Amino acid sequence: MIQQKHLNNFFKLFFLFTNLLFLYKYGIRQDHIPMLILITIYTLFCTLFLYLDIFEFSILKKLNFNFLYIAICLLILVLILFLTNTIDANNLKVDRWSAMHVGIKAIFNGEYPYIATDHLKGRTSNFPGLLIIGMPFYLLGNVAYLQIFVFALLSYTLYNYLEIKKAFKFIFLLIISPAYWWEILAMSDLLSNIIIVFCFILNVKKHFKKDIFKYSILLGISTCFLALTRGIVWIPLILLVFRDFWFINNVSKIKYTIAFIITFLSLVVLVIINCPNFEILKTYNPLILQTSNLPNFVHTIAILLPFFISFVIHKYKETFYSLSALLMLWPALLAFILCYIKYGFIDLIVKLKFDLSYLTLVFPFLIFTFIYTDKNAIQQ
Repeated sequence: MIQQKHLNNFFKLFFLFTNLLFLYKYGIRQDHIPMLILITIYTLFCTLFLYLDIFEFSILKKLNFNFLYIAICLLILVLILFLTNTIDANNLKVDRWSAMHVGIKAIFNGEYPYIATDHLKGRTSNFPGLLIIGMPFYLLGNVAYLQIFVFALLSYTLYNYLEIKKAFKFIFLLIISPAYWWEILAMSDLLSNIIIVFCFILNVKKHFKKDIFKYSILLGISTCFLALTRGIVWIPLILLVFRDFWFINNVSKIKYTIAFIITFLSLVVLVIINCPNFEILKTYNPLILQTSNLPNFVHTIAILLPFFISFVIHKYKETFYSLSALLMLWPALLAFILCYIKYGFIDLIVKLKFDLSYLTLVFPFLIFTFIYTDKNAIQQ
């Protein structure tokens, strides 16, 4: 196995690299601060928090981190709410929010959601589970409110799972990330989707670490529902359940399998029941959009690998989050490299030949790796 410290160093560099890409992409659109200065300042600032344990500085040891954590999280929630209500979503050149909006609207109107077009004439690639998650926020008047809920969920989960200084560091690394604020400003659901799955895994590991199949029916429903939000989340979910599923008793296997299948069929029927015909279904479905950047064999390998690795990971429990991040990252990183080779840096970044947000989908698992592998990080 790769030593954890080497993985941590790679993840830290990747975190910095991804954020610098976002900083460059949008920093060149302003002329107040020279790009070299902007990049240098951010690199130094980010490196400070990635590589130094600033909470051990004597000036910070006396701070009440419980109060500070809650105060900052509340402040960020207010800021996200303010930005969500201030930005004119129809002027955005990103259509993730409207793709979810029109998809949900189509379901409520008894229409097939994957032929509905959004404000940029695009279509939703969201699996039915994510559309259902977005429904309460659609009914509240803005699907982007999902991001407020997700940040609150993340803050609460980290507060209950980690020692407070570690939870604070996680949140702080997230909020100094330009990539994260792009997700907020673009009203994207990608990172929110991953964070929901990440929080689910943390809670399962905290409350059912000795027997995650204690409530096998509930686990079957919940893992299937989350699996039907976005294809990439199959990777950490398989790592979480497959080995234990292989070795549990037959009764629990049957309960889990039946619950999974019933949930799967219910969610799929919900969206395809109003599909006009098979040709429409074959041409317009979320799998087409979610797998368009890479050859099919790459996606096949990406899904199959976690099944085999799940049998090894139990020997290295501390690397669960590292391996989740690696297995989720390599397809996105491969797509990035192929686009770079084909188009070059300027076209790749400035002319939108690649969606940089695909590189951020590993952030929850990647950041948590820094925290989890630190000594005494986890609350007992």
